[in-house]
Amino acid sequence: MKNQKKAIVLGLTASMLMPVCFNGGTAEAAAADMDVAAMQAEINDLTARLTDLENSLAAAKEKQETAKSEKKAKKEAPTLKWSGSTKSGYMYDETKTGKIKAEAKILATTVVDKTYDVGLGLKFKSTSSEPNDGKYSSEKNKVKLEQAYVGRSFGPVYVKAGAQSVSLGEGLWLSKSSVNQFTANYKMTPRDTLYAGYGRDSQDYLVNDTNKDYNPPARTRLLKFAQYQHDFSKDAYAGLYFGTQQPERYFGIYGSTPIVGKLGIRAEYIRNTNKDKPFQVENKKGTAIGYGYDYTGASKNTSGYVIGLNYGKAKKKGTFGITAEYLNVDQNLFMDDGYTDWDDYITADGFKGFGLIMDYATSDHTKLSLLRYWAHTNPDSANVDKDGNSLEKSPHYSTYLKFTTKF
Repeated sequence: MKNQKKAIVLGLTASMLMPVCFNGGTAEAAAADMDVAAMQAEINDLTARLTDLENSLAAAKEKQETAKSEKKAKKEAPTLKWSGSTKSGYMYDETKTGKIKAEAKILATTVVDKTYDVGLGLKFKSTSSEPNDGKYSSEKNKVKLEQAYVGRSFGPVYVKAGAQSVSLGEGLWLSKSSVNQFTANYKMTPRDTLYAGYGRDSQDYLVNDTNKDYNPPARTRLLKFAQYQHDFSKDAYAGLYFGTQQPERYFGIYGSTPIVGKLGIRAEYIRNTNKDKPFQVENKKGTAIGYGYDYTGASKNTSGYVIGLNYGKAKKKGTFGITAEYLNVDQNLFMDDGYTDWDDYITADGFKGFGLIMDYATSDHTKLSLLRYWAHTNPDSANVDKDGNSLEKSPHYSTYLKFTTKF
């Protein structure tokens, strides 16, 4: 633009000087001077206009570059994604006691520098119990840090650290959020996956001094595992896992496959090879801290399994799913029942019986469910408490009606 402006000015100047150079008369020279002055004024005006145009073009280019930079920065800036769920329901069990349950979860995730996955999630839970057998009604409100993690991919390996959701097999031993772990998921082939984790956890909501004589926090325990899974198809898979949840040592196998049409079957078997079951450990005040068993002494392996038949899935509005399952879990298979997917039913006392689950999708993101269990505890007479008494078998019947939403 500058070179063009110079060429224009020089051309106009040369055209003005030519009459002077080739015109020798005084009158003609005076006229020529007037013409030169007029043309000089025009040149000055034109120069000013060219300068303004040049400045305008430069400003427009700068504005365009700024807009591009802002658009690029906005595109590269981390995007916060929100998701969550709610659950509300009513449970009635063999003690003829009703419980009103409410739960809400919220999760925020983002990607930092196109490299790191970051998640932060909270869980809010409230349970109100009806009065029964002389006991007054009560209410518990809890808040829990469910997710607080950072993750990154290294080729086929995805590594995550922090409080996170962990699930093995069909969830008989381990299917929980808020587990403090370092995990790695290795996609060996499109059909083969290796999943491993290491950390310490207690699944405790409480934040209290361990020396308090009421509601002390549960003692954390070492938790590590490794799982291998092979996918035969989209809905058919099988796998096995090894793990330790101090002091317990677990081995499990599992699988799921369609049978015909919408009918499918799933199962999981788990074995605890630790025969030395410790008695419940107490703090200085004589209060249990969540490590050990109330009944022990059998000195043998414990095991458990679940088999389920399922028909359909309640995913889209108007669809439904029905699951019938049978569980057989030995006493003292799990020291802490807070990790199993059946934590509303399975305890250290064991569990044996049938369950029926019916789901109906009232919309694409809401579901009405009815869960009914007919079962009893599964004690071993060789296990006794500190007074030498064994646990008697007791029934377990429960009905749970709940409504869940996802967003």
